[in-house]
Amino acid sequence: MQKNRLGMRVLLPADRIQARVAQLGQQIGADYAGLPLTAIGMLKGCFVFMADLVRQIEAPLHVDFIEVSSYGDDTISSGVVKIAKDFKHSIAGQHVLLVEDIIDTGLTLNTLIEILQARKPASVRIAALLVKSQKQQLRYPIDYRGFDIEDDFVVGYGMDFRGRYRNLDHVAVLEESQPELFPPVPGQQLEG
Repeated sequence: MQKNRLGMRVLLPADRIQARVAQLGQQIGADYAGLPLTAIGMLKGCFVFMADLVRQIEAPLHVDFIEVSSYGDDTISSGVVKIAKDFKHSIAGQHVLLVEDIIDTGLTLNTLIEILQARKPASVRIAALLVKSQKQQLRYPIDYRGFDIEDDFVVGYGMDFRGRYRNLDHVAVLEESQPELFPPVPGQQLEG
């Protein structure tokens, strides 16, 4: 088992991620050949994946972002979706690729896709780097999936815990047995 410099178990090394992202980008480019495409990234976790992915897509492309949250500072989704930043670009009649870093239960995506469909796009497809298949409650197909993973809490490659670890170039498992890796919530008193 490979460990990173912080002692976390490496789930997906950088080279494996990059190879899969290139494959996904080529597939998306082929599927949308000659069609205008709007890629909408779900901030903040998608930003690294999306940057790498869109550079692999050879199709006319508009990029926008939406920020939603259902986690807060927890490791389990609350199921309550909050839109913190909406995109301004009209998607009416456009083909939309919704880019997500990780699909856990899919409850957040269910709500977001309903919001997007009300804006009358030509189509909505989903690209996700990671999918936790065993927890799925998503009512829509995942058209472009990077990796299926177990129900571990993961960080790196844009994904965080309390705002940290997004900068790792790989995906690692954050385990509760490593309390030194759990930063305090801002404003929280440290014991001791």
